[in-house]
Amino acid sequence: RARVGEPGLHRAGLGLPLVGRIDSADPNVPRSGFHVPLTLVALPKHPPTRCCDAALVDPDLVGSVHTAHGELPVAMDLEAPLDATRATGPRWFEGLANLLRTDRFAGPGRVVFLEPYDPAKRPLVLVHGLMSTPRMWAPLVKALLADERIRAGYQIWAFYYPTGQPVPLSAVQLREALDEVEERHGPLKPMVLVGHSMGGILSRAQVSRIAPEEAERISPGVSALPADNLARRALIFEPRTDVSRVVFQFTPHRGSRLAANSLAAWGVRLIRLPEWLVGELAYYSHHFPDAREGRLPTSIHGLSPNSRFLRALDKTRPAVPVHTVVGTRGRSDLASSSDGVVSYTSAHLYFAESEIAVPTGHGGFAHPLAVAELRRILHEALAEDPSAASEPESRRATRKPAHGR
Repeated sequence: RARVGEPGLHRAGLGLPLVGRIDSADPNVPRSGFHVPLTLVALPKHPPTRCCDAALVDPDLVGSVHTAHGELPVAMDLEAPLDATRATGPRWFEGLANLLRTDRFAGPGRVVFLEPYDPAKRPLVLVHGLMSTPRMWAPLVKALLADERIRAGYQIWAFYYPTGQPVPLSAVQLREALDEVEERHGPLKPMVLVGHSMGGILSRAQVSRIAPEEAERISPGVSALPADNLARRALIFEPRTDVSRVVFQFTPHRGSRLAANSLAAWGVRLIRLPEWLVGELAYYSHHFPDAREGRLPTSIHGLSPNSRFLRALDKTRPAVPVHTVVGTRGRSDLASSSDGVVSYTSAHLYFAESEIAVPTGHGGFAHPLAVAELRRILHEALAEDPSAASEPESRRATRKPAHGR
């Protein structure tokens, strides 16, 4: 019997659900390795004998087996591998550590795969926000993977990065981490980016253009720096061509006043940036927007309504369709509402393909209405791709195990 859990991730049937582990040299592997669903089933030999053979099957691909009693379903548990893999990130308190002690984060941000790379599936890239880690996505990931068509059409990736560093730096790290994946695995199917809070700002930078003349208004002299200079790469960029759409969740496109209050100023003093970053940018620190007295800014500076980088990015129009999810905490007056961190006027985009207001606070990315909207968007994106899987059940029917294998 399948255990009780997220509907759609379990199926009652024959066999014993197990979790398989795959150790991989892929740099995008979770630090505990890939964990995949398996089911141990007994198959009759051919020709029939009194014995049978055991077989491990993928229950998401093998929906049933032939038996003497007809076609019977194979038991499935897709939730146990998600719980075992820790692919959705480290423990929650590490989000605070990654904000305040960015210097202890091992290297720049990186993309983490939830499952081994699959060239047939579209990447769905989740980008977390301030003082968080990919672990925050766990309830959303389970809700999405419970949808059979999304499971068949998308592979879920998460961008993991230290959230205390300057916002433009995190954006360029996301860009270069995605470039590295493409170099390693070849051309990617069109990606969908989902960014929560500050992660939405990083995602917007992937589909926007800031030209040298615009960057000069952010930081005079930055366009004269060498092309490989980190400050220049962070402030001058072109939109990616491998992203098909972006979903902004509770994103402060025009900043948050909480980032400019006295408590935020106190928090800024606690943030420690890594030595490699301080060393590389020591001479160019004045080129980073919002730098003060030659010191590098932090992410909190970058989320202030006064951030020059944020203002410049807000003047751009993304090169792909975008969607917004905003929080109102149940207030009926939308224009004056807020999710408690981001006001509606900061989260709203007049050019968005769609916008949904959810009666929840800033952390409401897994609210049923927000999940339903994201599912709708993902289905819409799949419908635009003729090569995407549209009939998962028929796909499974072609993957039944042969007798005795």
